[in-house]
Amino acid sequence: MRKFLALAVAGGMLGLPVYGQEPISAIGWLSESIKNPPPFEISPEFPPLEPDLNLAISEKKGLDGLSPDAIGLLAPSVTGFPVGMWGDMSVDEVVEAIRGFPKTNLPAAHDLFHRILLAQANPPRGSNHTGLVLQARVDRLFEMGALDAAEALVTLDSPVSREMFDRTFDIAILTDRTLKVCEALANAPALTDDLSKRVYCLARSGDWNAAAITLSLGASIGAIPRQRELLLIRFLDPQMFEGAPDPEVPDPLEPMDFVLREAVFLPRPSGPLPLPYLYRDTESRAPLRARIEASERLVKSGALPSPILFEAYRTGNPAASGGVWGRQRAVQSLDRALESGAPEGVAAALQEAVQVMAEAGLLTEFATEFGDALAELPYDPAMAAAVGDLLDVVHLAGLDAPEWEDYAEPDPRRDLARRLVQREPLGTAPEGDAMVQAITATMAGSAPDSPMAKRLGDMLAKGNTAQALLGAMKLLSNGAAADPGSVGSGLYILREAGQDAAARRIAVQILLLPEAL
Repeated sequence: MRKFLALAVAGGMLGLPVYGQEPISAIGWLSESIKNPPPFEISPEFPPLEPDLNLAISEKKGLDGLSPDAIGLLAPSVTGFPVGMWGDMSVDEVVEAIRGFPKTNLPAAHDLFHRILLAQANPPRGSNHTGLVLQARVDRLFEMGALDAAEALVTLDSPVSREMFDRTFDIAILTDRTLKVCEALANAPALTDDLSKRVYCLARSGDWNAAAITLSLGASIGAIPRQRELLLIRFLDPQMFEGAPDPEVPDPLEPMDFVLREAVFLPRPSGPLPLPYLYRDTESRAPLRARIEASERLVKSGALPSPILFEAYRTGNPAASGGVWGRQRAVQSLDRALESGAPEGVAAALQEAVQVMAEAGLLTEFATEFGDALAELPYDPAMAAAVGDLLDVVHLAGLDAPEWEDYAEPDPRRDLARRLVQREPLGTAPEGDAMVQAITATMAGSAPDSPMAKRLGDMLAKGNTAQALLGAMKLLSNGAAADPGSVGSGLYILREAGQDAAARRIAVQILLLPEAL
């Protein structure tokens, strides 16, 4: 096998048939299906799709068939957005707005942005069958590591188009769900100019001979870059390179490069990996440290639901102190304390957990996991030192613990958060905290007197709902570190756009999460 591959890659035996070789073990290892893929979930409370919507969109726009830009997983009844949420925006304007949306550490803002990316809607002005808006949406989901959501979205663009194929392939190779995309390529080779994808698919199907010949041909005509060629040779026959030095990490490191290196056990590049490359690290078979680190990063980006992270925390025992092990130990300690019911133990474990999870920027996810259990605890004087932490966690979970309120130190931010959760009248904000004043005024219904609020309000009036929402979330993206006036304007626009629940969750997170995350 090695002799044939070496000669074939050199270009000397392109026409010579070779029989009897079986796929090597690396191919079998890579082709093992994912046992526990992270689920992409849509709330069962609503139907995820409205079948009649696509027809209505097509007829309204006068399109010859449905534009890919109208595709979405979430119907207007789920998103709360109008079907014409792009208003009179052009395709280029929509693409720029999606690609230019900044990163944020507010989980509620992540949720709202994801709803925009997954929404069914009329295509924007100038939309055609190229699907530029769909491409931008898939690209942002991919960038955030939300591969299941991205895969679910591209699946609706069927049959896969040439414009979407490379994106679809990148998602498939990272999730190890390549069967359908490889079948599509086999049936329509013109879907991509990248012959390395053809080589990979042939190898995955067990056609080692055709893979080697295609690799040789592609390399000889310059259709496969040299670094990719060498990685594919290692992939097809890693034994050829026993004792050879490790190749340099390609720059940029494309998804196929990463997967091929993983398949032949080459070392990973130094530093944090791009979020999409962490997908398989969340599997139960991954080393525990890698599994926790990957789950933390993907949960923080909004790509994974938080239960996956806490399942990892509860697996095994901490191997050291500090970092991921410190957070794992804190979660397990709180579990044990809640099970034992000893107030002193619960208080100590809760304070430690809140501190380490807040430092890691995971306090909202922690609240989602433990909020119900903590809200049900009866007050005990032995827990007096942990009252503030308990109330913050409960409020971040969208819950309340009225039995504990009388024992907490006065705090304007916590009091406002409680009122927002309970939907109580907000009254007048106390002096001294500009953020509390801005949020109180806005959530009580006062329109901010700012040029930005007026400009975004004009977008809403024109029907450019999504553009206004993205603009409002930009104002909110810095969380507690944002300018209070910008926060007031952003929350006001969210409420005017019918997103009051999201505005309340974002406001509570701004009030209670640490400023520096």
